[in-house]
Amino acid sequence: MRWGLEKLLLTILLPSLNDGDNLFSLLQEPPSPTAIYAGVAAHLEEASRHAEPERARPEQGGERITTAWLYTLKPRDILYRFRFYAAEIEDLVCALDIPDPFKTDNRYRFSAIEALCLLLARFKSCEDMYDLSMKYDRSQSSISEVVNELTTSLSTPTQYMPPARLFVTFGVSLIAPFGTSVIHLCTSASFNGHKKFHALKYEAVKVPNGLIAHPYGPVEGRRNDNHLLAASGLLEWCRAHATRPGTTANTPPEHRYYHLFGDPAYGLNAVLISPFSRARQRSEEEAKWNADMSAVRISVEHGFGGVLALWPFAHTWWKHKLYASPVGRYYRIAVLLTNAHNCIRPNQTSVAFDCEPPTLEEYFHD
Repeated sequence: MRWGLEKLLLTILLPSLNDGDNLFSLLQEPPSPTAIYAGVAAHLEEASRHAEPERARPEQGGERITTAWLYTLKPRDILYRFRFYAAEIEDLVCALDIPDPFKTDNRYRFSAIEALCLLLARFKSCEDMYDLSMKYDRSQSSISEVVNELTTSLSTPTQYMPPARLFVTFGVSLIAPFGTSVIHLCTSASFNGHKKFHALKYEAVKVPNGLIAHPYGPVEGRRNDNHLLAASGLLEWCRAHATRPGTTANTPPEHRYYHLFGDPAYGLNAVLISPFSRARQRSEEEAKWNADMSAVRISVEHGFGGVLALWPFAHTWWKHKLYASPVGRYYRIAVLLTNAHNCIRPNQTSVAFDCEPPTLEEYFHD
């Protein structure tokens, strides 16, 4: 440490020596402050030449998001940027009860419209946040903060289920098929031995009106599907709420409840059915029933696929670091936004089952 200070002192003082001077005379008569400052500046300039090169960063620019600006965009342009039209974004802000202004922990201020649009733009693509900074005249740090804090603050209607008149019958009284989704992570935690990567798992029910209901998760990727089913409380909810009109406690379970439909790993109980999976040869009726029900259950995969098609950011695993950002909330909010999108524009499941989805107000507040 001492030699380092002496070396720095010599570096600063030696440039002040004139011909015929020596270091002893210089110490007897110190140079002027101006000469010392010049020596320090020269030393810093020399050090900067050997510093690491500056990282590439784009300039902040573009147009800051306002309601008036949204209405200047062409319909297909705003739909490409945010997945919703301007009037729909205004309706969604009201349905989500986003505060106006929305203030982050570091005192960035956004209008409710701007906060939601930045969240939609972030979830809509896999691009870097610096690209958003160039488009929407906000710093990268402020965009990151508003996206993460709005993601954390939004609430999800976890117990949404459609009324009984929307339940569909395919040989049995069926509420909906359900299943699990595995979301890839880049962190070395929550390893999934089946998929062979680190992941979080979610469970959800796809109802006939096209919405994804009763989302549960995340849990560690190592957990199996039956663990999610038990932990979610879904079966208990069905026993309490999925009873058919006109039935009593004495009615046999197969006639008393509406049923969930899952894959064979879930087994059978009063509110849950699954395909015939015996090793013996199935009868013609059993094979037909399995085929019909599997065609229904595919809507679950359509639902999970629709989430990632609308919001690719939910699947950008190389950006999702556990404990560094709210990755567990990202997928739930993507499901929430997908349901909102389906309330406005019904998807193929709703069309196939001829079941109209609820309005935004009904979905978020009823």
